[in-house]
This record gives sequence, C-alpha cells and structure tokens, in this order.
Amino acid sequence: MTRIFAASTLYGAMTVAAAIEAGQLGQDDRERILLVCNNVDIPEVATPLHRMPGAAAVLARFHRVVYWNDLIYPFHPALWSPRDEDAPLWRTVMAEKIGIRPGPLELVVESIQVKPAQTLCKIFSDATLAVYADGVMSYGPTRNDLPRSLHGRIAQVLYLDLVPTLLPMLLTEYGIPSQPVHTGAVLKLIAEVTRECAPILDRVIPPALARLGPDTALLLGQYLSPLGILTEEEEEELHLRMFRHALALGHGAIVFKPHPSAPSSLADTLGEAARESGVPFLVLDVPVLAETVFEYLRPRQVIGCFSTGLFTARALYGIPVAQIGALEVIRRMRPYANSNRIPATLTHALLPDLDAPTGAAADRVLDVEHIRTEVTPYVQAVGYCMQPKRYAFLRPVAEAYVAAAVDQWEGRPELSMHFNERTRTRLELPGPRTWKWRRGKGWTLRATGERTEPDDVPFTDITLSGFASLVEAKDDRGVLEVGARLLAEHENLDLLIGMAQAHIRRKETDQARRRIERAFEISEESGRALVWLRIAETAAKLGKPGDDLRRRAGQRALSINPASPAAQRLVKSGRLGRR
Repeated sequence: MTRIFAASTLYGAMTVAAAIEAGQLGQDDRERILLVCNNVDIPEVATPLHRMPGAAAVLARFHRVVYWNDLIYPFHPALWSPRDEDAPLWRTVMAEKIGIRPGPLELVVESIQVKPAQTLCKIFSDATLAVYADGVMSYGPTRNDLPRSLHGRIAQVLYLDLVPTLLPMLLTEYGIPSQPVHTGAVLKLIAEVTRECAPILDRVIPPALARLGPDTALLLGQYLSPLGILTEEEEEELHLRMFRHALALGHGAIVFKPHPSAPSSLADTLGEAARESGVPFLVLDVPVLAETVFEYLRPRQVIGCFSTGLFTARALYGIPVAQIGALEVIRRMRPYANSNRIPATLTHALLPDLDAPTGAAADRVLDVEHIRTEVTPYVQAVGYCMQPKRYAFLRPVAEAYVAAAVDQWEGRPELSMHFNERTRTRLELPGPRTWKWRRGKGWTLRATGERTEPDDVPFTDITLSGFASLVEAKDDRGVLEVGARLLAEHENLDLLIGMAQAHIRRKETDQARRRIERAFEISEESGRALVWLRIAETAAKLGKPGDDLRRRAGQRALSINPASPAAQRLVKSGRLGRR
C-alpha cells in the first residue's frame, strides 16, 4: 500500500511528519511519498521545501520525495487541473512517473478547497483521503462547497492543537472527524529541524545578541499588503508600532522575522528606528521557520499581528505573546467570508492588545474555561455568519451568542464588525435596539428585523462601523449627521477625517478646515506616521486653503518615517499618495 503526502511548506510537511511519528496515520508498513508542491507565484525563483534548511529531519520520515512542479511543468500547480474525461489517463501517467505500486492508495492533502489538492484528488480518484491543517485557519469554516465524490472519501482532519479545547470547524458540515497531531511529536520534529538549522542561526545571529535571548522580543511580520488588508506603508507603520511597544516593555534586544515573501524595504524603517534607540536589533531574513527561532533563541516575548506563530509560541513553548492590529484587520476584512477572519478573531479574543487604550488585557490562549464557555460559541457564531448555508446547524449557537452579547455592544467594537446591521438583517439575527440614520427620513430607534414600513431605504447604526459604511457610500449628509452625534460622545480621528472629506465634497471649505485642524490637535502626541499621512492627504484635497496643514502634517509623517515616499510627495508638491 502507498500513502502520498502533498505539502507546499516545510511547516506543513513537518505537521504530517509529526503525525507519522506519533502513529496517527495507520501502520508504518506502507510506502510514504512526500509530494512537494511549490505554489508561490513564480516557483522557478523560489526554494521548494525539500531544499530548505532543516528539511532533512522532516524528509527522514518519508521513503521518497517527488517534486510535483517538475511532473506538470510548464503548468502552475495552483492553476492546472486536467479535464474530467482525461483524469483516468493522467492517473496512469502519474502512477508511472511517481512510481506508485499496485494496490490501495491513500492521499494526505492540505487546503482541500483549492488546487493542487483538488487536482490530486481528481487524478487519484481511487484514493482514500485525509486532510491536514497546519494553522489556525482550521478553526474556521470550509471555504467552498465540496462535491460528494470528494468529501465522501475524506476519513479525518489532522490539526495542530494551538487553542486548547477549541475544535476545528473545517469540514464539520460533512461530519468528518478531526484529531490533533500529538504535541510531543511536533516539538520533537521542531527540535530536530532547529538542530539542523543551528549552523545558519549561529552565523547570522551575533553571539552577543544570542546571549540576550531570554531578554529579547521577537517581532513576526506577515506581509498583509498583497491580501488588500493593509497598504505597504500601513504595514510598515504596523511594524514600527510593534518595535516601539517592544522598547516600551523594556526588552534588551529586538529581532524582526519578516515574512519570506515580503520585500526587504518593509524592514528598512525598523533599522533606522533601532539605530536611533540604540537597542540591539537584527532582521532575521533567513529561510528558517519561526518555530526554529523560538527553539533556538527562547525569546522573552513574541509580538505580531495575527500570525499562527503567535499561537505556536504560546501553546507549544509557553512564551508570552502579544498582538497589534488584529482589530483593525477585522474592521477592514473584505469579503466577509475571508478565511483570515477566524485567525484574526481568535488573536483579538485571546492575545493581549498592546494598542488597547486601556492597556493590554490578560493572555487567554491557555485559559481552557474561557475558551470553552466564551470563545467557542463566539467563533462558531462568526463561522455561521461567514457560511450560513453550509453551517446552518450552528444557527442556534449564533442566535444565542448575539442575543446574549447585546449588553456588551458598546464595550466590544468587534461585535459591530462581525455582526453588523447588514449581516444581522440578512440572517435575521437579534441585535441591539439603536438609533439609526435613514437617508431622507432622519433618525429612528430600531432593532434588527423590526419593520414598520417598506425597507427600501437602508438604515445605518449609530456606531463607528455604521459611520464607516456611510463614508464608503459617500452619503455626505449621513456622514455629517451621524458623525456629529458620535463626536458628542467621543472625539475620534476617523470621525474628524470622514466629516472633513464630506465637507470638502460639499464645497464647505471652512468647516472642512476646522475638522482637519481639530484632527491635528487631538493627534499632537501621536507617533504614528500613518495618522499624519491621513491628515495630510485630507488637507491636500482642500487645495490651496489646506496647503499649510498639508505641509505640517506631511513633515510630521516624514519626521517619523523619513523613507516614506507618500510623506515626501505631500511635503513637496501636495500630490496624494493614494491608497
């Protein structure tokens, strides 16, 4: 019997190797073939996992390694799939090329919703299937519908137990059971990979900094800009906030581990900030897993946005962790069913937020009771809203959770982001009774689902989320009406900028300038370049009446981030660095 393991990352291959080590994939008398799939945009210039540092320890668990990209060249693994009528022919061809013995076949794949996993399942239609998930996305719903011919062959889901007691939502709509990969086997594999990578880490990490390991903060980059969640400038600013918080927490050294696909320019401003602060700093731009750095360096704290590495650091190594920016990611997440919604939700719910105005909350990653009673129904409610048709069995959980959370609405802004008015109305979920703005109708107090007249004109919540929807719709009257009511409760940069833009569109120059001046005043202590860029860009839209404000705000942004091209343009000519 033959078992084929398809993997695109070293972390994924390590996950299934750990499952093999723990005996979670049946008897060991089967031939094990690692099928390497390089799914990056340009695989010809990227190093496949079996040639990466640390791979030997993982490859030792397999009898053979086959490179899928070579078999299907010149096609791309993430794009190519044979025609249905040609699949039997390809089964014969691939069996010969891979060297599959006659007899039963099992296929173990990742990301079952997309290619190349679906391509392999189509070609090897006689194989029984298992699915593995190597990150926190497994706790979210299945992205796409799967045909009966596919999900009917899946025997189990293997996942890393990164959030204790929380069970994956992946493939549960088909009744497929899941089991966690044995944590001891995972740690053993990581230790072996780290020993193999030690010569590289010894070479790139200065001995003096290595000795500071227990006093070091490790910052994890994610490269979110290609996902459309942040611009490169905003991501650069996110890294700077991580760095400043690490300094404020008193860490003796700071190491930044960028995402492998991120351009080196994203780390340049961190280097400048480190030189100004005098703190020992290193950009660890080598192709090793973040987990090997945890094992090698044993840092005092790991800081990131919503990376899986934050959970492996805390759950597997007990290293304190913190996050920055997860709430902003949730606010910007588009479309609603984006697979990153659950990882960002878990990060915000369980990890301390260093940007929180009231101070970072407690670390709840290992708080089993909190996860069981609060986080599990919360994640299930969000998952239901993401995929309501396939996860209809979770509707009672979602209804109960949202109804019970009504009293927390004002204190938990993430509730109005996940369970916004549009989502609650579409799914007929309960919600708070709030004042809403209705175009042409004015103010009304209304609960979700309450209909007193034909609902041909949308209602808007009197919340920051509702205000943001009016800004996106360019409903200037609504922006000014809702913004004025929210400003009476709390001054906020988003409100002032949104209202200034509405005044500009209405040719109300004096009012727009007053809003921008006030935005300048309340941001006086801000050390975030992005804040000043937003103010400068809004002032630039005023034209000549806003030139002085544009230059002053641009200069503030430039003083924080001298390498920012948008700030340079705004200071010199006023041309907008549009996002």
